[in-house]
Amino acid sequence: MTVSRRLALLAVATAIAGLLAQSSAAARPGLPFTLGTTHFLVHYQSDTTTTYATTQTQAGDIAQLAENAYTNETGDGYAPPLADSGLGGDDRIDIYVEDLGTTGVLGETIPDNAAAAQTSGYIELNGHTGATGFDQHTIAHELFHLFQLAIWQPQNLSDYWLMEATAEWMGFRADGYGAGTGVTFGPSDLSLDCRDPNGTSKCDATSAYKNNGYVKWPFFEWAAEKYGASFVKDVFAAGAAGAPTATQALANTLAAKGTSLAAAFDAWTQVDMQGAYTPKILQGTSPTPFTTVETGDKAGTVASTTVTVNHLATRYIEFDRGTADPGAQCHPATLALTVTFPTQTSSLPLFWWKTSDGSGNSFVPLTPSGGTATATVPWDTCTWSSAAGFLALPNASPSLDAAPFTVTAVMTVDGATPASATAPPAPASVNTPVVPVTTTEDAPQISAFGPELLRVAAGESSVRLIVESDAEGSLVATLGSATLGTVLLRPGANDVRFVLPKSMLTALRRQAATSQLVLTPLSPQGHVQGAPVLRSVAIAPAKPTKKKTTRRK
Repeated sequence: MTVSRRLALLAVATAIAGLLAQSSAAARPGLPFTLGTTHFLVHYQSDTTTTYATTQTQAGDIAQLAENAYTNETGDGYAPPLADSGLGGDDRIDIYVEDLGTTGVLGETIPDNAAAAQTSGYIELNGHTGATGFDQHTIAHELFHLFQLAIWQPQNLSDYWLMEATAEWMGFRADGYGAGTGVTFGPSDLSLDCRDPNGTSKCDATSAYKNNGYVKWPFFEWAAEKYGASFVKDVFAAGAAGAPTATQALANTLAAKGTSLAAAFDAWTQVDMQGAYTPKILQGTSPTPFTTVETGDKAGTVASTTVTVNHLATRYIEFDRGTADPGAQCHPATLALTVTFPTQTSSLPLFWWKTSDGSGNSFVPLTPSGGTATATVPWDTCTWSSAAGFLALPNASPSLDAAPFTVTAVMTVDGATPASATAPPAPASVNTPVVPVTTTEDAPQISAFGPELLRVAAGESSVRLIVESDAEGSLVATLGSATLGTVLLRPGANDVRFVLPKSMLTALRRQAATSQLVLTPLSPQGHVQGAPVLRSVAIAPAKPTKKKTTRRK
């Protein structure tokens, strides 16, 4: 099968690819008008009876965007594209405004010699029904293809994932990573180097933008942040030096940096799952899970499943805490994770979750030993509105597909200690120097929100209330003559719960009178008591059980 070397930037929503028969220098489009700048010559026509009429003003805008991209890309250390020996009128880079149809193609780059290891080329922008492809991202993407062709032109269509992923990275880099309009990721379980050599839908059947490798550009954002913006240039240079595939060119470049493709893929997975990139618009993203596990509120095995992962791909399991009842009593817990996988995957499984208010991250790498990796993470049985946990299962092998990852998760619950699905108040902050004025240790002042009479319904075993504190310290609760326990206080609202001992609960349910709850604040060191707050507690009697009778005939 003969294929051309036509590289297209696709509209994300309706992406398609075009790689058609072409084996020698392409015939340049014939257009009547040109507008030139230092490095570019824009070719266009202005016949309004066509679908791609372009004005001189639009041509000037295109040329300026191209000059911006040229400055940025040469500034990143890339040599200018090869001169085309006057094929477009002179040696400046030619941009033709053409009708590329309504198939979703925004622009394309066409090499002058599809069989050459290095070649010049030209750009076509889609002028159909207006300025469809006249934007910074499209022009920077297509121009970067000419920079690529000046270093190395792969001869196998399977290698074009590298060309499209890196050009898309440069497009986002040039337009400020979506210029506030958002970016496109994933899917994570699509192999990094997947590209269909037959022009069909081998990699993704829903979107040619995914199928042709554009969506893998975040890997090169990670690599550029770690190794510099010229990292991609080194990958193409490795291809020109004789690497048999684009994947091997990438592996050779990473080896020259003192690492391996497998180690780099695992490291990128850690950054990608947290959205821990430098550009703000890329931060804070959450992975798309392959499957979800509800851990519930009971101790024991909460997950036992096998997930299949192809080479240089990652699948995620989402773990959600609690039950469907957000008001149910909940407790601290731990989640013991065990992952078994083929050693050829070189996998480093990772567990990560984001706090419910988005203020921080918790990240736990599993400890590998041969083909097994384990970790025990803090957990609870509360029902959170967010803050799901994600287990990453990366297959860092460059060739092993259909690798089985078997995941077991066992939860242990501390039923004697109450917990809450509410993030603790932020610590008090002081913006001026602290000058000690007294050595007296003070207890915080507190107030309790809620009714004066707290009712404990039949079947419940704890008292819950919100306590407002003006400083750090602790709180002791007593009910009658029994001490219920001590909890820490932070400035602001504190969601506190005290579990009633079973023996006390049974006795209180038998009597109709209320009991007095005394909440006493203590100083941080516990030496000074503050003014207590009093509440009355009424314990509902246990529901009577019905005696089963047997009728005699």
